[in-house]
Amino acid sequence: MIGVLALVVVLVLWAAWRPERLDNHSVLVIDATGSIDEQHPTDLLGSLTGRKPAVLHDYVDAIDAARTDSRITGLVLRLGSLDTGWAKLEELRAHLLAFQTSGKPSICYLGYEGVGNPEYYLASACQQIWLVPSAPLNVKGMMAEAVFFRGSLDKLNIVPEFYHIAEYKTATNMFTEKKFTAEHREEVASVLHGIYSRYLNDAAQARHMTPAAFEEILTHGPLLTSEAVEKRLVDRLAYWDQVQDYFKSGDRDWKPVSLGRYASFVKNPEGDQLAVIYASGLIMSGDSRNSPTQGIIMGGDSVAADLRAARDDADIKAIVLRIDSGGGSVVASEVIRREVERARARKPVVVSMSDVAASGGYWIATPATKIVADANTITGSIGVLVGKLNLAGLYRLLGVSTDYVATSDNATLFSDQQNFTPDQRAYIEKSLRDTYSQFTRGVAQGRGMKVEAVDKIGKGREWTGAQARQSGLVDELGGLDRALAIAKELAHIPAASPVHLVRFPEEKGLLEMLFERDSSELSEFGSLDATLRHIAGVMEPVQARVPYQLRIR
Repeated sequence: MIGVLALVVVLVLWAAWRPERLDNHSVLVIDATGSIDEQHPTDLLGSLTGRKPAVLHDYVDAIDAARTDSRITGLVLRLGSLDTGWAKLEELRAHLLAFQTSGKPSICYLGYEGVGNPEYYLASACQQIWLVPSAPLNVKGMMAEAVFFRGSLDKLNIVPEFYHIAEYKTATNMFTEKKFTAEHREEVASVLHGIYSRYLNDAAQARHMTPAAFEEILTHGPLLTSEAVEKRLVDRLAYWDQVQDYFKSGDRDWKPVSLGRYASFVKNPEGDQLAVIYASGLIMSGDSRNSPTQGIIMGGDSVAADLRAARDDADIKAIVLRIDSGGGSVVASEVIRREVERARARKPVVVSMSDVAASGGYWIATPATKIVADANTITGSIGVLVGKLNLAGLYRLLGVSTDYVATSDNATLFSDQQNFTPDQRAYIEKSLRDTYSQFTRGVAQGRGMKVEAVDKIGKGREWTGAQARQSGLVDELGGLDRALAIAKELAHIPAASPVHLVRFPEEKGLLEMLFERDSSELSEFGSLDATLRHIAGVMEPVQARVPYQLRIR
């Protein structure tokens, strides 16, 4: 074993040491499929091999570098089915459109199944769109779909009991309802039409047609391959070998360079330092971690520590807090919010919102100097909720029984074996009112608004970034690059000057991860009770979160 480990270490060191060379006339080939995250998860295998899945800034940094890199003669985007939000797609599009200003060709190659509205939205930013002859183009009208579990809970004898402020706070409707309530439908329809309108305008402009003409095509979609060319949504039908031939001329060979390999040539410029702090995932107390079911968990203590480190570093001139979270624990959110407030007292703090920065994700943004969101960001959801599922009926169905001894009536407050008592419900409602009041006061103070005005656009309602800009919840529309430009301006750094980005959290090495892993990660789902509580999404105590089950395609 020692010999094998030594050999692995030697191979890894050799791979890291050996010099790489990028050939002239290279073509950057970007494979985009599945999810695109903001930050790398803790990954032992990735740390060992040095290979990690690309995150959003890997994509945009490579596209930007290739635009001015004389060794890169063109770009090919190979698109598969994507599982990411519309704000990240919007940011990627912006950088692909900027690449076109270089005069170098950019081709989106649609050679996989599952190409629908999100994929086509991204593809439309390329100079040309090529489609495999056997692949239909699955563009059509847009829909938003939510899943409801109330019928299943009834069959399992599980009783949902949740309370929320206010009527648009719909995160628990998946447990309590079987379909949209009137307020839930109004909220979803508003977000859907906001994203749809952006899709129509952006894609139509890229394909040199009017939004009305593009919508007419979508109304009659999906399209056969021949129809896709006829309707001018696709430039030509082609295979991968024909893409390669396109970049050959004379004696010039096909010289592809992958995103992963090209990333090693992209350098972080020297200059004044700006911090980019990533705040991704469900917000919970404690340290950040990975969960088998939730992915990256945003630990309140970890993000707070990153904010303190950036605040106390005299070389860091400003902070950009990049948020991609639908919220979670109010307590953890408040821990982070306090550190944002303290950091702002020392240096500019600019929030950059990704796919979602809502509920607790908006809570932590409120004290920032400026807030920037993409037009397609989901934000707002200023509201709170609390509740549980009574699993006593399910336990009886499974033949499981429990018993208890308590020293007071409220000791059973979050027991999953009974409903709330009248006194417990009174406490829950009081707690919700107090937390909602704290939330709206914080927003009012941070945004320079009256509490009454915040409540009017609050009530748990979600908004797109464009809608939030109109109501004052967001200062400007744009991606991370716009947030960085604002941070430079606030820090009195000339716009043309390069900056060195210091990214938090700092990625850990292999040995650090090995020593920090504990048995709790391996036993997260080690008991029936723990499993049921994760499935049930017990919200103890008050939470500020949004539903993750809404899909817009």
